[in-house]
Amino acid sequence: MTKVACITCICALLTGCGDRLAEIKDAASGINSAANSAASAVSRDVHAMRAIDINYQDTSFTVNDLFKTILRDIRWDYDLEKNELHVRGTWQPPLFSDQPWDGDMKEKLAEAGFVTVTCKFIDDKIDSKHTNVILTYNEEILLQENGEEALHHLYDTYLLP
Repeated sequence: MTKVACITCICALLTGCGDRLAEIKDAASGINSAANSAASAVSRDVHAMRAIDINYQDTSFTVNDLFKTILRDIRWDYDLEKNELHVRGTWQPPLFSDQPWDGDMKEKLAEAGFVTVTCKFIDDKIDSKHTNVILTYNEEILLQENGEEALHHLYDTYLLP
Protein backbone atom coordinates (compact mmCIF):
# COMPACT_ATOMS: atom_id res chain seq x y z
CA MET A 1 0.00 0.00 0.00
CA THR A 2 2.85 2.37 0.78
CA LYS A 3 4.37 1.68 -2.63
CA VAL A 4 1.07 2.49 -4.34
CA ALA A 5 0.80 5.74 -2.38
CA CYS A 6 4.39 6.69 -3.32
CA ILE A 7 3.80 5.89 -6.97
CA THR A 8 0.56 7.90 -6.91
CA CYS A 9 2.37 10.89 -5.34
CA ILE A 10 5.20 10.68 -7.88
CA CYS A 11 2.69 10.49 -10.73
CA ALA A 12 0.85 13.52 -9.34
CA LEU A 13 4.13 15.43 -9.08
CA LEU A 14 5.16 14.45 -12.57
CA THR A 15 1.77 15.50 -13.91
CA GLY A 16 2.26 18.93 -12.32
CA CYS A 17 5.74 19.08 -13.83
CA GLY A 18 4.30 18.27 -17.25
CA ASP A 19 1.94 21.21 -16.98
CA ARG A 20 4.79 23.43 -15.84
CA LEU A 21 6.98 22.16 -18.66
CA ALA A 22 4.24 23.03 -21.14
CA GLU A 23 4.06 26.54 -19.66
CA ILE A 24 7.82 26.91 -19.98
CA LYS A 25 7.70 25.73 -23.60
CA ASP A 26 4.89 28.20 -24.34
CA ALA A 27 6.88 31.02 -22.74
CA ALA A 28 10.00 30.09 -24.71
CA SER A 29 7.94 30.01 -27.89
CA GLY A 30 6.59 33.48 -27.07
CA ILE A 31 10.10 34.82 -26.50
CA ASN A 32 11.27 33.32 -29.78
CA SER A 33 8.27 34.80 -31.58
CA ALA A 34 8.95 38.25 -30.07
CA ALA A 35 12.61 38.04 -31.09
CA ASN A 36 11.68 37.11 -34.65
CA SER A 37 9.16 39.95 -34.74
CA ALA A 38 11.74 42.45 -33.49
CA ALA A 39 14.29 41.22 -36.02
CA SER A 40 11.87 41.78 -38.86
CA ALA A 41 10.60 45.12 -37.50
CA VAL A 42 13.15 46.89 -39.65
CA SER A 43 11.82 46.12 -43.08
CA ARG A 44 13.89 45.12 -46.07
CA ASP A 45 13.05 48.52 -47.54
CA VAL A 46 14.82 50.22 -44.64
CA HIS A 47 17.85 48.00 -45.18
CA ALA A 48 17.90 48.92 -48.86
CA MET A 49 17.62 52.63 -48.05
CA ARG A 50 20.39 52.40 -45.45
CA ALA A 51 22.72 50.91 -48.07
CA ILE A 52 22.30 53.77 -50.56
CA ASP A 53 25.57 55.53 -51.36
CA ILE A 54 26.02 59.25 -50.82
CA ASN A 55 28.73 61.19 -52.63
CA TYR A 56 29.49 64.56 -51.04
CA GLN A 57 32.64 66.67 -51.33
CA ASP A 58 34.62 63.87 -52.96
CA THR A 59 33.70 61.45 -50.17
CA SER A 60 31.48 58.39 -50.44
CA PHE A 61 29.52 56.96 -47.54
CA THR A 62 26.19 55.21 -47.03
CA VAL A 63 23.00 56.49 -45.47
CA ASN A 64 23.70 54.02 -42.65
CA ASP A 65 27.23 55.42 -42.14
CA LEU A 66 25.86 58.95 -41.98
CA PHE A 67 23.28 58.38 -39.28
CA LYS A 68 25.23 55.81 -37.26
CA THR A 69 28.02 58.39 -36.97
CA ILE A 70 26.06 61.51 -36.07
CA LEU A 71 23.29 60.03 -33.85
CA ARG A 72 22.95 57.48 -31.05
CA ASP A 73 20.18 54.95 -30.34
CA ILE A 74 18.83 55.11 -33.87
CA ARG A 75 15.38 53.97 -34.95
CA TRP A 76 14.62 53.59 -38.65
CA ASP A 77 11.32 53.67 -40.48
CA TYR A 78 10.61 53.76 -44.19
CA ASP A 79 7.33 54.96 -45.69
CA LEU A 80 7.10 53.17 -49.02
CA GLU A 81 4.12 55.20 -50.22
CA LYS A 82 5.89 58.54 -49.71
CA ASN A 83 9.36 57.14 -50.40
CA GLU A 84 10.55 58.73 -47.15
CA LEU A 85 13.08 57.53 -44.64
CA HIS A 86 12.40 58.58 -41.04
CA VAL A 87 15.37 58.39 -38.70
CA ARG A 88 15.15 59.17 -35.01
CA GLY A 89 18.09 59.17 -32.64
CA THR A 90 19.58 60.73 -29.56
CA TRP A 91 21.56 63.91 -30.12
CA GLN A 92 25.32 63.82 -29.76
CA PRO A 93 28.05 66.32 -30.50
CA PRO A 94 29.22 67.60 -32.91
CA LEU A 95 25.75 67.82 -34.48
CA PHE A 96 24.58 71.45 -34.24
CA SER A 97 27.85 72.36 -32.55
CA ASP A 98 27.43 75.90 -33.88
CA GLN A 99 24.67 76.47 -31.31
CA PRO A 100 25.56 78.48 -28.18
CA TRP A 101 24.64 75.72 -25.71
CA ASP A 102 26.46 75.56 -22.41
CA GLY A 103 27.87 72.35 -20.95
CA ASP A 104 24.75 71.73 -18.85
CA MET A 105 22.47 71.95 -21.88
CA LYS A 106 24.73 69.70 -23.94
CA GLU A 107 24.59 67.15 -21.12
CA LYS A 108 20.79 67.30 -21.09
CA LEU A 109 20.61 66.96 -24.86
CA ALA A 110 22.97 63.96 -24.80
CA GLU A 111 20.56 62.26 -22.38
CA ALA A 112 17.18 63.27 -23.76
CA GLY A 113 17.60 65.37 -26.88
CA PHE A 114 16.04 63.68 -29.88
CA VAL A 115 16.81 64.35 -33.51
CA THR A 116 14.22 63.38 -36.10
CA VAL A 117 15.26 63.39 -39.74
CA THR A 118 12.93 62.88 -42.67
CA CYS A 119 14.50 62.31 -46.08
CA LYS A 120 12.62 61.83 -49.32
CA PHE A 121 14.29 59.69 -51.97
CA ILE A 122 14.10 60.15 -55.72
CA ASP A 123 15.98 57.68 -57.93
CA ASP A 124 17.94 56.33 -54.93
CA LYS A 125 19.20 59.79 -53.97
CA ILE A 126 18.15 61.99 -51.09
CA ASP A 127 16.07 64.90 -52.37
CA SER A 128 17.57 67.84 -50.51
CA LYS A 129 14.43 69.98 -51.00
CA HIS A 130 12.43 67.51 -48.91
CA THR A 131 14.87 67.00 -46.03
CA ASN A 132 13.70 67.96 -42.56
CA VAL A 133 15.75 67.87 -39.35
CA ILE A 134 14.21 68.59 -35.94
CA LEU A 135 15.93 68.62 -32.54
CA THR A 136 13.57 68.32 -29.56
CA TYR A 137 14.10 68.34 -25.83
CA ASN A 138 11.22 67.70 -23.42
CA GLU A 139 8.89 67.65 -26.44
CA GLU A 140 9.88 71.25 -27.29
CA ILE A 141 11.42 71.97 -30.68
CA LEU A 142 14.81 73.57 -30.08
CA LEU A 143 15.98 73.62 -33.67
CA GLN A 144 14.52 72.89 -37.07
CA GLU A 145 16.27 72.93 -40.43
CA ASN A 146 14.77 72.17 -43.82
CA GLY A 147 15.92 71.62 -47.35
CA GLU A 148 19.42 71.64 -48.73
CA GLU A 149 20.82 73.51 -45.72
CA ALA A 150 19.60 70.75 -43.40
CA LEU A 151 20.99 67.95 -45.54
CA HIS A 152 24.36 69.62 -46.01
CA HIS A 153 24.57 70.24 -42.26
CA LEU A 154 24.17 66.49 -41.69
CA TYR A 155 26.81 65.71 -44.32
CA ASP A 156 29.22 68.31 -42.97
CA THR A 157 28.79 66.93 -39.45
CA TYR A 158 29.59 63.44 -40.73
CA LEU A 159 32.76 64.70 -42.45
CA LEU A 160 34.12 66.47 -39.35
CA PRO A 161 37.39 64.89 -38.20
